[in-house]
Amino acid sequence: MKKSFAFIIFVLLISNLVFCKNQKKVTPPDWYYDVLRIKSDLSSYSSMREVYNQAAFDELEKDILEGKLSRVDCLYRLKKIFSDYHIGHIYLVQTEKEKIDFMMPPLSFYCYGDQYHVEHAVTKYEKYLGWKLKAINGFTPEEAIDMLSEYISYETIISKKYFLENLLAYNDYKYAGLLDKKGRLCYELEAPDGKTELITCSFVNFEKSKYLPVRPEIENKTHPKYKKQKNYSITPCPEKATLYIPYNACREMEGYTPADWFSDILKELDSGLYSTIVFDLRYNRGGFDLTSGLLEQNKARLSKYNIALVAGGRSFSASGWFINSVLTLFPDAKLFGEEMGQAVFNYTGDRPETLKKLKCEFWFPLLVDDLEVIKKRADNIYRGIMPDVEVSESYEAFMQGEDAIYTAIYAYFNK
Repeated sequence: MKKSFAFIIFVLLISNLVFCKNQKKVTPPDWYYDVLRIKSDLSSYSSMREVYNQAAFDELEKDILEGKLSRVDCLYRLKKIFSDYHIGHIYLVQTEKEKIDFMMPPLSFYCYGDQYHVEHAVTKYEKYLGWKLKAINGFTPEEAIDMLSEYISYETIISKKYFLENLLAYNDYKYAGLLDKKGRLCYELEAPDGKTELITCSFVNFEKSKYLPVRPEIENKTHPKYKKQKNYSITPCPEKATLYIPYNACREMEGYTPADWFSDILKELDSGLYSTIVFDLRYNRGGFDLTSGLLEQNKARLSKYNIALVAGGRSFSASGWFINSVLTLFPDAKLFGEEMGQAVFNYTGDRPETLKKLKCEFWFPLLVDDLEVIKKRADNIYRGIMPDVEVSESYEAFMQGEDAIYTAIYAYFNK
């Protein structure tokens, strides 16, 4: 009996020695500690404390410690976690890019209502400018967007449809499962005459490639697309008694302050040529509250005009603060376009956390502002501001030098 017991103990000791010998000693990668900082930010300092998903981070931490993830894998796992919150003010921005991060699709698209048309193309694919997108690697545009949105922070459903307007990098398509076995994209495109064509494209280096824009048959210089390089500007259109004011970003321009901008607006209005003012924020993704006090100071003068606002699924954050101010001061102002990309529950300030080992900045929300006026214009707090007049852009109108939204504004105030 004693010999049998001793033999069992001997076998157990040998087994334990073999197990210990085969057991890998896992040293956490240096970027693991950046993940712990993200966890601390979200659970302690962020306005998201109540919706913080501890289980998702526990699983991520476990996989890192077991050596299952690379740094890039970890970044996309974090993006997936962030996307599940449906809060636009939480995201990662790479501070150090590798060669693969500059590899972009050779085509980019513009969303007109529910259609996508090729807006930019490298020289090799120039013939496809203006063609309609039918599918990406066998998936409809809507299906492809759903796959991409697994790794992109968004709030309202309508904001998702504009993802294809961005030149997303190779890894975005890779992790979304939109590449073929050779790492390429296959587009199904429809020509203006209705014929379709399949093209298989490799990614190109964005910095070394020349992208050509679609050329409309008639250019419409009042369209804010032609002034997207400016954060704010003025476009007179006296023939329609309308002063268009593109407001593309809530960020101050060097050498041209918001006060200068408003001064120029008033000078133009003093010409007596206008009856309608259009503040166009369809491309405004936010920034800072630049116009605080300027609307209030000029309320009496601006009240003499019809005031229209333009916003939609590309409009976020501080653009909503501006719209809230306009609607508060000018109750008769009308909002044209579509539901905004920002949900009304989350107009917020945010702050960055530099993560050197993950080679990125982590941005997260700190507080939430309750903007009562725009809140009343939404179906619920998880929706964006709803327009008074719903209207979408039209590719056919754009090619003929028209802006479908501006046409609707002109018709509304002149009916």
